[in-house]
Amino acid sequence: MEDNITLRQGLELFHKEYKDHLSHNQNDITSEAKAFFKSHDIAHVLFGCDISLYGEGSVKIWTIFGTTLGFWKHITGYQDANAFQLSKHFTFAHIASNIFKFLLSIPKIIIRAKQMTKPWNWAGFEQYLDTPISEIRKEFNIKVLKRDN
Repeated sequence: MEDNITLRQGLELFHKEYKDHLSHNQNDITSEAKAFFKSHDIAHVLFGCDISLYGEGSVKIWTIFGTTLGFWKHITGYQDANAFQLSKHFTFAHIASNIFKFLLSIPKIIIRAKQMTKPWNWAGFEQYLDTPISEIRKEFNIKVLKRDN
């Protein structure tokens, strides 16, 4: 994803690219779950994570160590919002090709999250929606991992 586009544009591109895989676009979820998923999707865009097993795992580590949500609110939020729905679509081959890459990347993500100048405000992203992603990453010292395919 281009990092010179705004966060809003990045979110729109994310939703367009993954529209068939995002179960939280349904109308029958709570407003709290919708808010959680919007913050979650913003994290995907900001931290450069796709929706593969590798990307989902990575965004969870970034969320725990690089945002204001923290571990326990992260666990509760994902359970309350049923954010594990996507994992039902992962095939054995997908899991096999992603799990070791993800496990090996965990320490690097934690280190990079700890090197951020401040944690990303999980629910306070509105003020950044029209800011280029590159500027946000610079302000917070976010260094996304480049995934080797």
